[in-house]
Amino acid sequence: MKTISTIFVTAMLLLSCGQHPKTPIAEADSTNQVKQDSSAGGLTVTADSISAAFLVRAADNTLKEGDLAALAQQKATIPTVKDFAGMLSREHKKLNETIKDLAAKKNITIPPVSGDERTMSRLSDRSGSGFDRAYINEVIDEHKSAVSRFEDAVKQAQDPDIKAFADQTLPELQKHLDSAKSIKEKYWK
Repeated sequence: MKTISTIFVTAMLLLSCGQHPKTPIAEADSTNQVKQDSSAGGLTVTADSISAAFLVRAADNTLKEGDLAALAQQKATIPTVKDFAGMLSREHKKLNETIKDLAAKKNITIPPVSGDERTMSRLSDRSGSGFDRAYINEVIDEHKSAVSRFEDAVKQAQDPDIKAFADQTLPELQKHLDSAKSIKEKYWK
């Protein structure tokens, strides 16, 4: 009996070692799916799955942009990049609060932290103008993706509040993208 128990425990440990922890986005999606599948009153997400998934990703992106902006405020060497990062930090902080309020209203679980540690690590290792350039390129890439996601939400989200949020936020994100492109063109044609 002791041998069987030892084999069972060993097998369980080996199986669990192969499992990777879920990302904050995957955790939020999983929790929201359970809520949507639940028939218990008050526990269900009050938005459609497309709207909920959009809000989860918008929250993750906003958290990531805030983290990157805070890093850039510390490490940027070009004053224009540092000022731009400060503006993004303030605006994404406000945007994050709006997302939190909307998620609470719709009973949607959103990630508490950004799930992208690789980007932070990669940028943390850079310094000087190499950091500034990498940061601006990251902002451009992230905002291109965000603009696309928000445009899709305007077209596909069924929840009117989430659709309105996406529509109202889209011009601000486009402005961030245009500003980052302008900075890139000015310093790194």
